[in-house]
Amino acid sequence: MSNRRTAFTLIELLVVIAIIAILAAILFPVFAQAREKARSASCLSNLRQFALATLAYVQDYDETFPQSVYSMDNRILLPGSGDRVFTVFDATMPYMKNVEIIVCPSQRPGIDFEAILRPLGLRTSGAFRYGSYAYNFALFQDPALPPGLFDQDPVVSLGGIGEPANTTMFYDSTYVPLTGPQVDAMCPLPSGPFGWDNFPGHPRHSDGINVNFVDGHAKYYPRRGSIPGTSPTSSGTVPTYTLPCDLSGIPGGTPNT
Repeated sequence: MSNRRTAFTLIELLVVIAIIAILAAILFPVFAQAREKARSASCLSNLRQFALATLAYVQDYDETFPQSVYSMDNRILLPGSGDRVFTVFDATMPYMKNVEIIVCPSQRPGIDFEAILRPLGLRTSGAFRYGSYAYNFALFQDPALPPGLFDQDPVVSLGGIGEPANTTMFYDSTYVPLTGPQVDAMCPLPSGPFGWDNFPGHPRHSDGINVNFVDGHAKYYPRRGSIPGTSPTSSGTVPTYTLPCDLSGIPGGTPNT
């Protein structure tokens, strides 16, 4: 009987290593895509829960949507006052009972609202600092930020929404300062520090955006997707929303508000 022991040659080991490397190069992107799809599904679930929480608030407050921001210290919120800002996120928080719902798994920690408010001479409520979603500025009106709108920008009632299934509430977003850069070459640079153009849709899920709507549903849209709904302008009828730049407005009303 032979006691000779067999072993891999150097060439054989190199071949095995090369095969493993090739398989890893093929499979790692697949695993990354699978992880991103899971994060996107979790984000979409967050937005569905957020929609239900917001609608629960609306039912408790005479079918009226909250304003985007209130002062916790004075009757009117004014930049430079040092007031604490009570946002629509704070208003709906008791119905969510979990601050993690406003954070997307693909964008942690999220938009730093404290850092945005600080240069405006304002503070957060202290209930949260980060969030991954922005809101429809036309639905959640902002009579004091920027200042000067006040009674020209009243709160919106549920009954005043003609197309609830096509009216956005919250969506994947990021903050774009005055100097940019924007999320897409077609998007205009912001005109101020806190407006609809500072919060474009953020196509972070396989080049797409998750959005929820007034009727409570949430849906994924590709970067250049189309949401039904039109608005009249002086030059004719235009789409209310332009993805990914603008998800604010109410179909039938003024776009880009």
